[in-house]
Amino acid sequence: MRSASHRAAIAWLIIAALFIAGCTVGGTTRQSMGVIKLGAELPLSGDDAPDGIPAKNAIELAIKAAGLVCGAASHQDACVQLQAVSYDDVSHGIHDPATGAKNVQRLAGDPRVVAMVGPLYDSLARSEVPVASVAQLAMVSPATTNECLTQEPADGHCQGLKSRLRPRSPNTFFRVVATQLDEGAAGAELAYKSLGKRRAFVINDQTSFGHGIATAFADRFVRDGGTIVDPSDLGAFDPNQPSAFGSRVQRAAELGTDVVYFAGEQISAAASLRRAMAARMPQVPLVGSDRLANSQFAKSAGASARGTYYTVVGPHPASLRPAQGFMRDYQKQYGHEVGTYSLPAFDATNLVIAAIARAIDDAGGKLPTREQVLAQVSRTKDYAGTMGVTSFDAQGDTSLKLIAAYQWLASTDPAGRYAAQVTVSG
Repeated sequence: MRSASHRAAIAWLIIAALFIAGCTVGGTTRQSMGVIKLGAELPLSGDDAPDGIPAKNAIELAIKAAGLVCGAASHQDACVQLQAVSYDDVSHGIHDPATGAKNVQRLAGDPRVVAMVGPLYDSLARSEVPVASVAQLAMVSPATTNECLTQEPADGHCQGLKSRLRPRSPNTFFRVVATQLDEGAAGAELAYKSLGKRRAFVINDQTSFGHGIATAFADRFVRDGGTIVDPSDLGAFDPNQPSAFGSRVQRAAELGTDVVYFAGEQISAAASLRRAMAARMPQVPLVGSDRLANSQFAKSAGASARGTYYTVVGPHPASLRPAQGFMRDYQKQYGHEVGTYSLPAFDATNLVIAAIARAIDDAGGKLPTREQVLAQVSRTKDYAGTMGVTSFDAQGDTSLKLIAAYQWLASTDPAGRYAAQVTVSG
């Protein structure tokens, strides 16, 4: 005869089995159909680990908070358990496109992986998007900003890259951040609305990036009500020649310029421009892109660095009210503040989780396929995340274009001080 303790143990096993098989929430019995996986492709070691590990933490925090993922509407009783599968794209201490592509192949080879979050870097996306395209695996990047991954601007500088990266349809690549070209419009919004400037002088290095953001700045500044004081060639200069901006700065001063926009990639050229401005119009601010975020710019500009503003694609979490709860939860869970890509990674993951819930409905209350999850990711509309409300367009770009602006206060500072959160509208 079994003992009372033995009978009690059996009873607890039965109860546990019933709990695993299904649970009742709000009068609906929820049934777990099994496990599906969400991939994460990130730099988790070497020099880039400070970027990747906080993003991985955010992904895992989102999955943990979600618990069982159930049908969004018609099949709220049909649920799946979601597991994260993370791969490191670092080789020999730095992120590696070939390693990234192999990681996506590994994810694609697991039939339970229905989507992935990543990568963080443009070079990784170029190697990974074709692999995900063939596998019809939805990938949502929290950080890539190169416009050529999703767009084909009229000037042709992308040379058809978007199409070459996608051997199959439909599109499988999405991102929750703006592109680098949006920095131009953000710089104009900063100059006109935040700094109150009305007469801008533009200088650009004639690269695809420089000319692109110079054009975007000029268009938005004029649309806002400002004036480009010398619009003929948007201040084109040859980046292969020694940087000498004295005559240009003198002309800008004569034209009554109250803000200068630097559209270029060379830190040394930007520092030279700022030093020339300090000598002839020291009170006029310089605005530039994330290239000016490098501390080498401030060191090279010296004391004249003060009064320089730069923009960076992405959110400034502390300035976003919906992000405060996530930031507290992250700090409590991991014992340190969020990283640069934590907030976008958290929203990217939750956006995919919401798509999985809708895909369960599409599957008639059964395990959703990759194709069903992909279809729902592509239909993302008015998703309310910690960064704000976003939708994806046909190319996979987000409608929520957040750009943070910072100001250099001293050449000895490691980074600029937060100045404004800019949202670029259409």
